[in-house]
Amino acid sequence: MATIEERVAELEARMTPDIGTEMRLGFDEMRKGFAQIHERFEQIDNRFEQIDRRLEQIDRRFEQVEYRLGRLEDCMGRLEDRLGRLEDRVERLDDKVDRHFMWVVGIQFTTMLIFIGALAAAVLRGV
Repeated sequence: MATIEERVAELEARMTPDIGTEMRLGFDEMRKGFAQIHERFEQIDNRFEQIDRRLEQIDRRFEQVEYRLGRLEDCMGRLEDRLGRLEDRVERLDDKVDRHFMWVVGIQFTTMLIFIGALAAAVLRGV
């Protein structure tokens, strides 16, 4: 029967070549795993770059909208100015119509008084 030391030496002899091969296989698998992780990070980086480009496009579109809104605000300002001038003209016209209306009412009232006076003179003359 073999002694314990001989048995240990025999086991070490059997395991040492296998351990080296297993370790190499393990390291190769780890390298493959790290390579896959690296590829995945590259894919994620590419995706982030696509998102960045898309956000830049959105920013440009917002700038275009802001530019258009600025032009629209300018047009609205000019329209407000024109409406203000038109309102002033309508107010002046309204004042003018009011004055002319008062003149027409005054003329009609005076004409009515003249006719009443003439009728009264005609009636009193005949009495």
